[in-house]
This record gives sequence, C-alpha cells and structure tokens, in this order.
Amino acid sequence: MKWIKRISIGLLALLLIAGGFLYYKANKYAPEYSGSLSLAGLNSQVSVNFDEYGVPHIEATNKKDMYMAFGYIHAQDRLFQMEMLRRVGSGRLAELLGEPVVKIDKLFHTIGLPEYAVASAELMRKNNGPELEDINAYLSGINAYIASGAHSPEFDILGATPQPFTLEDLFAVTGAMSFSFSQAQKTEPVVTAIHEKYGDEYLRDIGLWHQDDEGFMRSYDVRKPDTALVAAISHIGTGLDEILQELPFAPLEGSNSWVVGPSKTKNKEVIFCNDTHIGYLVPQTWYEAYISCPDFELYGHFMAGVPFALVGRNSELSWGLTMLLNDDMDFFQEKIEGDSYEYKGEKKPLEYREKIIKVKDGNDITLKVPYTNHGPIVNGVFDGMDATAPPISMSWTYTMKDNKTVNAFYTMNNSKDMKTFETALNDIHAPGLSVNYGDAEGNIAWWACAHLVKRPSHVNSWTILDGTSGNDDWQGYYSFSENPRRVNPPEGYIHSANNWPEMKSYPTVDSDTAVIWYPGYYKPEFRSNRIKSLLEFRKDWDYASMESMMTDVYVAEDYEIMVNWHNILDEKLNFDKNDKYYMYDEVFQWDGYYTKESFSSTFFVKMLYHVLHEACADELGEENFKLFLATHQMQRAYPILNKSKNSPWWDNVNTEEKETRSDILIKAFEKSIAELRAQFGDNPKIWNWRKVCTLEPKHPLGEVAVLRPIFNIGPLPVAGGNETIMQSGFLLNPDGEYKVYFGSQMRIIVDFARLDSALNITPCGQSGHIMSPHYDDQFEKYVNQEFRIQQMKLSEEHIKDKLVLNPVYPN
Repeated sequence: MKWIKRISIGLLALLLIAGGFLYYKANKYAPEYSGSLSLAGLNSQVSVNFDEYGVPHIEATNKKDMYMAFGYIHAQDRLFQMEMLRRVGSGRLAELLGEPVVKIDKLFHTIGLPEYAVASAELMRKNNGPELEDINAYLSGINAYIASGAHSPEFDILGATPQPFTLEDLFAVTGAMSFSFSQAQKTEPVVTAIHEKYGDEYLRDIGLWHQDDEGFMRSYDVRKPDTALVAAISHIGTGLDEILQELPFAPLEGSNSWVVGPSKTKNKEVIFCNDTHIGYLVPQTWYEAYISCPDFELYGHFMAGVPFALVGRNSELSWGLTMLLNDDMDFFQEKIEGDSYEYKGEKKPLEYREKIIKVKDGNDITLKVPYTNHGPIVNGVFDGMDATAPPISMSWTYTMKDNKTVNAFYTMNNSKDMKTFETALNDIHAPGLSVNYGDAEGNIAWWACAHLVKRPSHVNSWTILDGTSGNDDWQGYYSFSENPRRVNPPEGYIHSANNWPEMKSYPTVDSDTAVIWYPGYYKPEFRSNRIKSLLEFRKDWDYASMESMMTDVYVAEDYEIMVNWHNILDEKLNFDKNDKYYMYDEVFQWDGYYTKESFSSTFFVKMLYHVLHEACADELGEENFKLFLATHQMQRAYPILNKSKNSPWWDNVNTEEKETRSDILIKAFEKSIAELRAQFGDNPKIWNWRKVCTLEPKHPLGEVAVLRPIFNIGPLPVAGGNETIMQSGFLLNPDGEYKVYFGSQMRIIVDFARLDSALNITPCGQSGHIMSPHYDDQFEKYVNQEFRIQQMKLSEEHIKDKLVLNPVYPN
C-alpha cells in the first residue's frame, strides 16, 4: 500500500522518539478481558466470558443491553478497522491520511457510495423497523468505547481521534465492502481489448464466453477495432486495480460451502461447512462472538461496524455465504458534447453532482461528476486519463436499488426455522451471495441471492456496452423466485464454490424460447468438482473426515494439464534419451497435490506463468496481461487454452513465423527449468513448494520495513494453491515467489449432533490491537491446517477471562 508507506515514513522519526510513550498508551488501552467496568446506557448487568482465543460470550437480560455490550466489546478489539472501513465508504480517507489516498476518495465519491449510504440510513429511519433499535444499541456501545478515550496505537501514530459512529457509517462500511467484491472492473477491460482487436474466436479459446443451457458458446457481432476505446478502458481497468490493491481492507475473493444431510452423516444429523475466501490483512475480516439474552442466541461471524452476523448459527439452524459472482455491473461508452450526451438520437442534459473531498494538510478538492441515465462518468477518477478518451459510465445494481440487505441479515439473525429464514433472502439485492443453509430438522438448502439484471440476448456484458442507442440497456430484474436454488436435493448434499450456477436457466428479454445461463465472473469448476467428487460417495461424514476435506490440496485439472504437457514435450524432447533434460522428467510425475514438500507444484506454477505469458502477452500487452492474471477469468482460461491445440493464441502476432502449441510449451519449459535452477540449484527434489509459497498477513503499517515485524504476522510456508479446496491464493508472476494474499478467513464445521463443539480456525486472531494476546494466537494452528473448538455456551474449562459490564445509576 503505497499511501501508508509514504505516510508512515514521515511519521517514523516521531514514532521512534515517542516509542516509550506509545508503548505505554498501547498497553494502557489494550482490550480489557477481565474485571468490571461501568457502561452508561446499560439497563442491567451484562457478563462477558472470553474463551482461550478471546472470543466473547455475551449474556444479557435484554436485547438492547446485549447489543450495546457487543458494540463496546467489538470496538475495543477492532475500532481502527471500523474507522478505516467507514472512511473509505464515505469518501473521507484523505481527511485522515492526506493526498496519497485522494484517488480512493475520488473513486467512491464518483460512484456515489457516500450519498447512497446517507440515503440508505434515511430510508431505514423512515421505515423504523425493529432492526433499527438493535443497530442503535450497537452503535451506542461503539460510541461508549470511543468516549472512554481508549483506542489502539494506530490512532496515535496517525494523530487522529475517532469520532462517534452513526447509522450512515454502517452503510458506508457495507458499501465499501460491496464494491470490493465486484470483478467487472478488472475483467471487462481485458475482455473488451480482446473482443475489439481479435474477436470471438480468441474469447472462446480462453473461456470468456456466455453459454446457453446446452453448453454451446454464444456468438456476438464483433465491432470494428476502436483503439481509443481499448486505451481508455485499459487505463480505467489498471487504475481501478491499483486502487483496489491500496484499500485498507481485504475484499472477498471467493469461498466454499457445503452442507450434508442426515442420510450422509455418521450421526444422522446435518453437518454444515463454510470456508470464506478473503484477502489477508491484520486484523482479519471476521470477528467471532456469541451473543445471547432471553429468547435470543447467536454465534456469529461479524464484519467491523455491523451488528448482524453475515455467517452464523443458533440451536435451530446454521448458515453461511459464498460470493455468487453474478454480473451486476456494466460499463457503457457514451457520446458527450458540452453538457449533453446522446441517447436514442436525442441530446440529453448531463446531471452534475458536486462532491467535496477534504485533504489532511492540503486544500479541499471539489469534484463535479457528470451522470448519464446509465450512471456516473468514471473517467475523471484516474490521473493521466486522456481528455479525448471516450466517456465511460458505470451502472451498478448496488446503488440503483433501495438497500434492504441489512434488513435481510437482521431477519436471518433472528430466524429459528427455514421458512422464516427464506423470507429474508429476497431483500439481498447486491452484491450477489450464495446463501447455504442447514438446520436441526434435517433441511439443507442453497439459494442464489441477488436482483439479477435482465439484458437483451445480443449483449455481451463482459465488454463495454453501447450507451447511445439504448439497445444494450438493462430491462429490469428477474424476480427472486426465478433465481437458482437447491432445497433438500435427492443426492443429500448441497455445495457452492463460486462456480457457474448449475440448476437454473433464464429466458432472454426478447425471446420466450431461448435460454441462457446467467452471466457472471464465476470461478472455474475445479473446487466445485473436487467437493462434489468427495461428497458423492460417502455416507458416514463426521468431524474428522470433514477436517480432512476442508484442508484438501488436490486439483485434478492441474494434474491433467501436467500430464498433457509431459506427453507433448516428451514427444518433442525425448526425456529418456536427452542428456540435457532427462533429470527433469521427474518433475512431471506429480500427484496433483499442493503439499508443502511437493517440488512438482513449484514447477507447474512456474511453467503455467510462462505458458500464459508466451501465449497471451503479445496480444494483450504487458499491462493488460498483468491485469488478466488478477481476474477470475484467468483461472477459467488456462485449462481451455492448454487443451486447444489449434488456438490462435499460440501464434505470436509480433513474429512472421506461425508458432504452435508445442513451440510455446518448449519455450516455457526451458525458461522454467533455467529459472528454477538459478533459484534453487540443479536438483528438482529441493524445489519444494514451502520455499516459494508463504503467508504473511499484513497490517497497513507493516508496509514500512521497521514496523513490519511489529505489525505483520509471519511469514510461514503454507500448503494449497489457487484452486484447491484449502485455497492459498497468489498471483502468477515471473519471480517464482508466491506471496499468498487471499484464502480462508474461517474454516467452520458444525455438526448438529454436537452443536456446542463446532470446529473453526481463523488466520490471525480476534483482536486488531497489537498489545492483545489474541492478535495472532491462531496463526500457527492455521498454517498447520489445525482446528480449534468453537463453543456456543462456554463450559468452565474453556472460560479464560471474565468481564462484567455494569450500568451507571444516577446518584
């Protein structure tokens, strides 16, 4: 994160001088886990028991006290995380961090998230539903902690004092996270560049197509190459990717979930599993807590600043999430003259919205954002954008519909049966979520939850659309009843792994008979296929077998590609007789498992990079190729490309000769071997995966070398790969070092036969406070693929600390 590095270097001298004082304050304001304290606003005493890992178990006599206590406890562990999230979503980060983050504020103001947060809060107050009382109690708890004067050392380092939290801040938090989930801003620039320059054949050969219900590829009219459009959208794509990388929180990247019914478990009760894949930062995304009062109990995984669990369970039911990855964002090419834009042959007046960005130690910046009927023009966000570039507007479902997602999670948190639970799901409009469910009655279910956009059948929503004719415009949304779902299926299990929805096709807008699969930025089927293959044939699932499955590191598709490479290369190079290469024949003898000791994994990933670079970088250019590697579509692309012997991608467009797949594989193989020998030596057996694949959860301040060992955690080697069930996500690169930047933020297993002894593990620890013993106390277990007990009602042996919150009575 360039911004925090620049800021922290400037503060480093101050930090060193004031180190003793800051250490004193950090200790003084470390989270309180024992004793008692008074909390104004409580009606009665609240007890908080903490387990060995700092997870609070809150017991109150009423809901208001319960949520107020939870807000206080949540804030003492995660206040700085809450602060950063609300500032991003409200476009106020530069107030705290200055000029380096202005571009982040410009982006979020341009797409309208701050005003959408205000509108969402106004709507909730107007409706005055039961969720508002719980939210206000939670916010009161956060503000009571702020009022106490206690806070984490990051505030002192940045010279900031936290201000009270509001309902608008809650919607700013959820808005910031929602934008970070989208894949359109990274994928559509790449697809557009290919589509405009080379056409459908190139798209099909790397899996960038929409398919119909029988799996056939859809065709689109290829427009004439438009150099200006390709340059503009490439600039936007690169700029957006840079901003996303500099956000002070981690976006969701994928996830796994599966639920097994009673017919397939040893104890004849439902077993629920969820494994959310999110970027690694310190503190981690989820905060665990058990909260209870008469007639209510919940063990939940909570986001900073949000009182309702996004993943949770009670005695009756359990639910979790994966990202649906439906396409809910489109970019449109507009035609603008002066203060007007062209639409359906007419001149329409642009709407201008003025935004003010306050900058620490700098002058205020005034943004004047033009809007068409499709949404804001986003060109102005990016420095260096050519003033003559085609204007690009953005349509995003999230900001175009009333926000009722928080209401949905309130209902989910308060449900005790499947019928009530399902009533909430229609209110989840964006981002799209796969909600996975199991209960004590033996029900299992999966629902695709989103307001899915209706588009004309000719539209390829993965490219930049025509904003002038109206022909590419959205034409409403499908109803929730039309969304994909699986409820108590005959096979006895459901699963979700960001794969293309299997169970539902949709009518097109302009035809009653043609059907298509709903477009999205879905992950490849690797994890889905592996999960399904493991679940299919077993009928005695229990905790031990589920632990093994959740930490599985096998990828059948990568194994098959390695076999294919070997067959092609052996035919050309003859490993048995070629003195130069015979000793490297053994790197191909891989079992497909990304274990820490595997050396073939290291070779496979190195060669995969070179194969893709040799095949694609000549057409895409280096910038777009790098952007392509950061998309989910890259993972869909490489198995298809490797099987396509006659794909045009194999030919280098910059040379006169026509290269073949064999030519590219030989070149990639020779580069890979040479680089690995230089990196590790001649013996392939020491090219172990543990030497190149490491995890170091990073705190924003850890970008400064002196602060890195204080705030960062690790690094340690990890098993797993980009599409293993136990995901260790990294970017392919030429350096041969794979810094894992996303993966499991929880691995939870709930057996309804043993509800008080679920299993879980998270990557760092509960607390974001550097002086807390729970800052990093789960890390080693996590990288060693271990689990810990997750109890709802703590037994005495698991109570580590006790804190009592007392009301303040008037004199």
